[in-house]
Amino acid sequence: MSKTVVIIGGGPGGMATASRVKRLRPDYNVIVFEKTRWVSFALCGTPYYVAGIAKKLEHLMHYKPEYFIKNRGIDLRIKHKVESIDPDTRTVEYVNLDTGEKGKVEYDYLVIATGARPRAYDFFPEIKDIEGVFTLSHLDDAGKLRNYVEKLGSGKAVVVGAGYIGLEVAEALAEKGFKVIVSEMFNQVLPKALDPDLAKTVQEHLRSHGIEVLLGAKTTGFKADENGRLVGIETDKGFLEADVAVVGVGIKPNTELAQMVGAKIGQTRAVWTDEHTETSVKGVYAVGDVAETTHLVTKERIWAAFATNANKMGYVAGTNIGGREAIYKGTALTAATQVFGLVVARTGLGEEEAKKKGYNVIAVSLRSNSRPAYMGDVEVIRFKVIADADTGKLLGAQALGDQSAFWRVNVISALLEREGTVWDLFQTDIGYHPYLNPVWDPIIVAGRLFQRQLGETPRKA
Repeated sequence: MSKTVVIIGGGPGGMATASRVKRLRPDYNVIVFEKTRWVSFALCGTPYYVAGIAKKLEHLMHYKPEYFIKNRGIDLRIKHKVESIDPDTRTVEYVNLDTGEKGKVEYDYLVIATGARPRAYDFFPEIKDIEGVFTLSHLDDAGKLRNYVEKLGSGKAVVVGAGYIGLEVAEALAEKGFKVIVSEMFNQVLPKALDPDLAKTVQEHLRSHGIEVLLGAKTTGFKADENGRLVGIETDKGFLEADVAVVGVGIKPNTELAQMVGAKIGQTRAVWTDEHTETSVKGVYAVGDVAETTHLVTKERIWAAFATNANKMGYVAGTNIGGREAIYKGTALTAATQVFGLVVARTGLGEEEAKKKGYNVIAVSLRSNSRPAYMGDVEVIRFKVIADADTGKLLGAQALGDQSAFWRVNVISALLEREGTVWDLFQTDIGYHPYLNPVWDPIIVAGRLFQRQLGETPRKA
């Protein structure tokens, strides 16, 4: 029997769900409501559009809307906003933002994929009325920012927040000819990603490329001239002159529609889901940045707003709706960025974070050539692995260097998913080629360093 699946949100999670359902059940009526003109978009690509690497915003969509409609048979309705949900009648009410026309549709399955929104407007409501202040929470934001900086041509820019996007935008603005200050309220860059020792290297790298890094500076307000144009940012460490500012102080999940349907909100303030990505309401699923999940290492409930998680959650939701069973175990928060050629990657817990969670932490850090010195053009990799000294269980890893830093962290991530130990590091069958890595790969060396302290024989549970 054919059923109707209504999906609210056309981002990575929403479109992954829709595509999977139609793959398994072509007879199902799959309707996707997306309030913007963008679907299946790569939000992580927005700094590279600002920099001019991506030439058009359309290039940040994996597929255009027409593809989903014609090739996959999805009833995709862009520029349509869902205004309310009636869980008793299983009805969604929507409005066409172009025409103002309203309508209703009944559903058998409902998928909440409403994403997240910036917290900047909660902290600094005045920025809504100041020209020259931007957030990057959607593709249209990137379009507005690029147009603005290209119109200015040059000047002073302040990036508030030194997270992944903040550092990438800082590089983009510097490439556009702006003098850039990164202002961060914590005492290090990438405070949620790196331990202080590795963060210090990133800070020095930024400064070597002309980026001023202001740490421990709490932003208190934004100042505009008589024409409503930005002139600077006020912090507890002084006033920062600016012609343009990008504010990246976090995001929060859009849970309003989920609450309308009665879905449980978890301890992270995102929508609670089980391993099938189903909410507390039967037949209602939540995927992507609106939903919480499980940390693969600690098994705690967490909120992880990454596109990789959204895509997998959407695939799992679509599989279950389509009549098969699939589960999503969670995430180790594996992520990476690249700033002025320096790759920064991490997975699992950092050393300080692991200590706070009560682990008996042991960590090894090493520097290694990315490949044999005789090959020339050799870069140094900084590699750090964190584990529990009592059990040898791996807890996390961080790396800095060339692109090989990224794949090494991904190897650790795979081991975390399997609850691997420090002894597994030495046994990991890492391939070797002089162009690619040294014969004693840093992963294997890390295993040796752990064994030097914990012994060569795995400890029994």
